[in-house]
Amino acid sequence: MALKVEVYQKEKVRPSSPTPKTLRSHKLCLLDMMVGNFYHPFVFFYNSGAGPGRHDYDELKESLSKTLSVLYPLAGRIKDRSTIDCNDEGADFVRANVTNTDLAEFLRRHPKLEHLRQLLPLDPYPNAIDPAQPMLAVQVNRFRCGGTAVGFCTWHGVADAGGMTGMLNTLAAINRGEEPTNSGGGLVVDATAIFPPGNFAIFLQSMSNNAAVAPPKRKHYTSKRFVFSKQDIERLRRNQSDHSDMKHHRRPSRVEALSAFLWAAVIRATLLANPSLKAHLLTHVVNLRKKLNPPLPSHCLGNINQVTRAGWKVVAGAGAGQRVTAESLVGRVVEAIDKVTNEYVREMHVEGGYLRAILAHSKEYDNKDETKMLRITSVCKFPFGEVDFGWGKPIRIGMGHKLEDLALFWDTEDGGIEVSVGLEDEVMWNLDKDMEFHAYVSFAQIVSESSCPQRSAL
Repeated sequence: MALKVEVYQKEKVRPSSPTPKTLRSHKLCLLDMMVGNFYHPFVFFYNSGAGPGRHDYDELKESLSKTLSVLYPLAGRIKDRSTIDCNDEGADFVRANVTNTDLAEFLRRHPKLEHLRQLLPLDPYPNAIDPAQPMLAVQVNRFRCGGTAVGFCTWHGVADAGGMTGMLNTLAAINRGEEPTNSGGGLVVDATAIFPPGNFAIFLQSMSNNAAVAPPKRKHYTSKRFVFSKQDIERLRRNQSDHSDMKHHRRPSRVEALSAFLWAAVIRATLLANPSLKAHLLTHVVNLRKKLNPPLPSHCLGNINQVTRAGWKVVAGAGAGQRVTAESLVGRVVEAIDKVTNEYVREMHVEGGYLRAILAHSKEYDNKDETKMLRITSVCKFPFGEVDFGWGKPIRIGMGHKLEDLALFWDTEDGGIEVSVGLEDEVMWNLDKDMEFHAYVSFAQIVSESSCPQRSAL
């Protein structure tokens, strides 16, 4: 059934108090500049309240205005690739009605990507940077039953998942009538001293030259949700601890164990589809806020994270017949993540070292016809489920990301993990036939099918 969403009002929300002139220019660090022109597209669903005025959108708009005074870069506009002009232009605030379904019915059908996108205030993947584009846009959608879906698009260049949870819970606390945690300047930091931009223009040109040698082929992808229970994840951890060839003796975390398990299954499925792929890479996004010394605020704005890489290569002559298991990969995953320490991060960012490392890695795996990468971003333990505007905690959280060889990990209420992953059609078809993989899956659902890829990142 098609979803009918009728937008009836669009307006700008400006900060409740003007940003001081001394704070008008917010410098982006190297990690902010590298993520590209994308938005975080999240939708939070709330049951209807006890009274008709419980979900007060005017009150939420006022709270957003106060939030923009605290998190003032979100009310600004991009000035160049390295600066946000904190000019108080404001955020977009959109109101809409869902006219043909109740919230419970909508969620019972397990909404697909195209339905979630209708609940967002803008396209999360614009083609180019527009100086007029907002850093933040919000859409409140009222269902027939009185339930609400609040869609957020937050520009990735100003906030990663940690920064977005800081914004969301600040907004929620203000709407509940409370003082936000870490109010004032605590959630806005200058990270350029730790992650200096360096000569980013030359880096972009070098990467562009490398890409021009072999332009990527347009491919079709299928995205699915897989849910793994707490018990099955614990079983994976035990198996990997008992039977792996890990150099490290510590037990893998939930995310590490599931990452190795998923990566192994995807490699098996990929080799069946394309045996010529000799090198397989796994990347992880590691939150650096607590790893740095001194640490940064746990939910400050910015992209305070580093990408780690683990690799696996096909043994010559083995081809598709080579057996790959989670037990054989988990040590590589753990080793790559453990390498990210305060000392390692700071050394990597001295005099353009991080950019040089990326270029060197790109050249090492420059044969794209023989290399396949799976990217994993985990938001487990981030407090997205705590976003309570005074309406109760969200009963479901949806994502509007377009997935291309990308997996997103979420906590479930029972301590398990939900995985949303997008793979090429044939690879996903092979994964669906992998009984070793599905022996641990408690729920699976197609999110979107056969769509041309759009780049996405957290």
